[in-house]
Amino acid sequence: MAAKDASAVTLTLEGQPKTIVTFTALGKYRVNGTLTSDRLVERVQTWIANPVFGDMVYEHRYTEYKDYNGVKFPSLIHTHQGNPRLNPGHNSQEIRITRVEVNPAGIALPVPDSIRRAAAQPVAIRIASEQVSPGIWRIAGESHNSIAIEFRDFITVVEAPQDERRSLAVIAEVHRLIPNKPIQYVVNTHYHFDHSGGLRTYVAEGATVVTHAGNKEFYEDVFFYPAPRTLEPDLLSERYPWFRGNRTDAIETVTQKYVISDGVRTLDLLPLQGIIHDGNMLVAYLPAEKILINADMYSPPPANAQPLPRASTPARELAQNIRRLSLNVERHVPIHGVVGTHEMFLRIVGQGSN
Repeated sequence: MAAKDASAVTLTLEGQPKTIVTFTALGKYRVNGTLTSDRLVERVQTWIANPVFGDMVYEHRYTEYKDYNGVKFPSLIHTHQGNPRLNPGHNSQEIRITRVEVNPAGIALPVPDSIRRAAAQPVAIRIASEQVSPGIWRIAGESHNSIAIEFRDFITVVEAPQDERRSLAVIAEVHRLIPNKPIQYVVNTHYHFDHSGGLRTYVAEGATVVTHAGNKEFYEDVFFYPAPRTLEPDLLSERYPWFRGNRTDAIETVTQKYVISDGVRTLDLLPLQGIIHDGNMLVAYLPAEKILINADMYSPPPANAQPLPRASTPARELAQNIRRLSLNVERHVPIHGVVGTHEMFLRIVGQGSN
């Protein structure tokens, strides 16, 4: 009622009478609430902005109501989220309620100040650049890095993490560091949303995405599908609403080794094998500089940090792939964390030294 635009309609769904109440929340989000004939809330559905899905469906289902001291409460809460065009809802969580206390005393759940401030005004994107070799920069500042690599006539950026705001800030920094050259390629290590959320921004700027062949179908059918993005329009939806039929050349796939070169500098993109984290994972390797770029497999420890007692499974998997591919690595430049030596990596994974 506070939304001033609430409406209700009664209809029959799956042979049962239902009432659907619709209103706009926070001046932006359309909310549909489904009530049963005995006026129990059965479903609440809305759409939220997502860098990959666009207008992403977000739905809670409340079932198996029980009476707790005169108050009916669902003992099962199930959540869907995703892209309903291909899937009516990806099962994201399910909560089984085993105990309910009605109106307990002494409970306060204030919103933390940091969350309240973030909701009121988005925090500015922080950019911190570090040159790791001539013509190669690690662009950090937050939880994820991007790696800018200068070629004779163009630029390649490895990884477009998080979202458009982050990508626009990184792109501006890349052009500051390497002026008067276009970003021709953006390398995507894997499809996880925190690593792919900014890809659309690079495509809108004219870049070609290079990714594992196993990601192509998802990217074409979902990520780059020309569906409207009404909650948070991005550059690609505004500039190329017909993208799928117009810029199919914007995705290059990797099955074996993919080489980006200008005749002087070479960047090898290599698919990994036997990876639990994601079976469609790439690493980027600069053979002349002996630099390996990876995401989520290994992050060198900060200086003076206490060494880990045992290497993680992804780090051991990366070591196996380095041996399989016969890579001559001297430094690791990760998507998460700081630059580190291969000698440190070998000590951590328990391989000794070369």
